[in-house]
Amino acid sequence: MKDSRVLVTSGGTWEEIDRVRKITNTSTGRLGSLIADAFADRGARVTYLCGEAALRPLRPMEQVEVIGNVRQLGDALERLLKAQPYDCVVHAMAVSDYTPRAATTAEGLAAAISAAIEAEEQMPEGDDLTALIRDSIRGIGGEPGEKKISSSLEDMVLLMEKTPKVISRIKRLQPETVLVGFKLLVDVPQAELEQVAGGLMERNDCDFVLANDLASITGDTHKAMLIGGGSIRYLDTKQDIARAIVECVNVKKGRKQP
Repeated sequence: MKDSRVLVTSGGTWEEIDRVRKITNTSTGRLGSLIADAFADRGARVTYLCGEAALRPLRPMEQVEVIGNVRQLGDALERLLKAQPYDCVVHAMAVSDYTPRAATTAEGLAAAISAAIEAEEQMPEGDDLTALIRDSIRGIGGEPGEKKISSSLEDMVLLMEKTPKVISRIKRLQPETVLVGFKLLVDVPQAELEQVAGGLMERNDCDFVLANDLASITGDTHKAMLIGGGSIRYLDTKQDIARAIVECVNVKKGRKQP
């Protein structure tokens, strides 16, 4: 791996509710930092792209860049992947699936829906009702992040919309890179985890996918499956996962193991 270029994403992203509140996930970046260290130990030149709270690698990195939300992550990936080729991209970051788009109160939402129904003189159904609820929240609450939502409110209703899947851009920008994707589910049968990981691999042209279940993760004990190359490797710790990813990328690139 000496002098090869590797990009590792790690930690979690956040999305803004208002100027002082954010919604995020529980990722610590521990696994991503170990993966970055494992590549650096083999002589790779590693760029570590991480969330603000992510643990940092112990080994020297060629570059460490910190991002906050999904938009910033997408911008950083585009810039880095357009600037130079990478032998491998390990996308271990826990990316926010949803971002707040508007906020209101339950009372305000109920009033807006009632007024809209009264104006239409009938109760909408199906997609029309969904659109009414979505538009009512947007119409009352405004865009999150513009100001601080008052803490005197008894409740708050958030409209959250899906964020773009940044992993889908990686192979489009660098078709020759070895892409390692990650899929985390919670307390599901192994067959379901394999199936979902296979879907991620197919949709995003991943060479490998690390499939893991939160129910099997405690500290550095981390049971997971590394799928790709026509086989499945079963792993028990974060250190095992880091070593296995480096080894599989080595083989994929046609290099001999040291």
